[in-house]
Amino acid sequence: MERRVRVLFVEGDGDPTPVSAARFAGRDGIEVERVAEWAAAGRDAEAYDCVVTNHALSDGDGVEVVRAVGAAAPRVPVVLYTAVGDERTARAALRAGAADYVVARGTDGRSDDETEESGEADPEAVAEREAATLESRVRAAVSEADRVVGELTPTERVAELAALDRLFRHDIRNDMAVIVGWADVLRDHVTEEGEDILDRILDNGRETLELTDAAGDAAATVTDEAATAVEPTDLGEALREAVQSRREAFPEASIELGAVPGCRVAANHLLGAVFRSLLNEAVSDYRGDVPSLRVSAERDGETVRVRVADADPDGAGVRAEPPFGRGTDLERSDADVHRYLVERLVGAYGGTVKADDGAFVVELRALD
Repeated sequence: MERRVRVLFVEGDGDPTPVSAARFAGRDGIEVERVAEWAAAGRDAEAYDCVVTNHALSDGDGVEVVRAVGAAAPRVPVVLYTAVGDERTARAALRAGAADYVVARGTDGRSDDETEESGEADPEAVAEREAATLESRVRAAVSEADRVVGELTPTERVAELAALDRLFRHDIRNDMAVIVGWADVLRDHVTEEGEDILDRILDNGRETLELTDAAGDAAATVTDEAATAVEPTDLGEALREAVQSRREAFPEASIELGAVPGCRVAANHLLGAVFRSLLNEAVSDYRGDVPSLRVSAERDGETVRVRVADADPDGAGVRAEPPFGRGTDLERSDADVHRYLVERLVGAYGGTVKADDGAFVVELRALD
């Protein structure tokens, strides 16, 4: 028999999802409490097994719920369920610590239950199927939260991470590369209307490839001593590689590279991954319409400072949310694998990373 799950449902009247808190409460084994304000989620979440939140709320949005619950009850998973979100919303929610992101189908699409006479979907049937889907995702999030990893010995944890490293770098990454490759082939075979959908598939596929690379590098910092070993590393080469790869990943963005002092720094072969991850964050959270960034470096005695900043002196700058320097614990609800990789590697190099005056600033030791 499945365990009874206590759910706090943050419901927004402006988010037209087919499954309401009242309907979800009718599922067997699901106990639901409804609130309408995101602030209540942070205050009351500790008493529940899971929080389900719409995105459009009367006093904020679902991402604020994710952050509030993460701060007050980091062990409680949050599932963002919305009919009004988009890819940017999904990325923001998952980066803030959401356990899952569920897109509401709504009742305006065709379904197996539509009648030939009306050509319209049966709202009741759509809502019932979606309630079942939402329940399965909630139970999966709760099940994952219930896993007790503390019983693993350090040796067992390293072995498990090594296996995950292989899974990310080979199985998942290779399959995703195939998906992206075949999707790209479709470019000449879709209608003009379908091009936007294809672009979304490719953008999210490429982002998944980036994530698997970062996850593999992050796992390596735990399982492979070479990943955190420090050696003289050419700063200019690492920056040029990172900037060029981000230009290819984000063709809509402008990323310029300024002067770089000719020196080697205390780092290793993963230094480029640090700058790629920072550029990913700067582009994803850029406050203007079209990302325009400038990467520069300067040497001050034995210290080299690399800045990733808004290319427009009058621009809003880049932001780090949450701030750097809070540690590298992946069990935090707001943890992000790119952030983990940056803090873990820069710390191993004996350097620092922070957001300062509207820029990401990485300080490294010069070795020559």
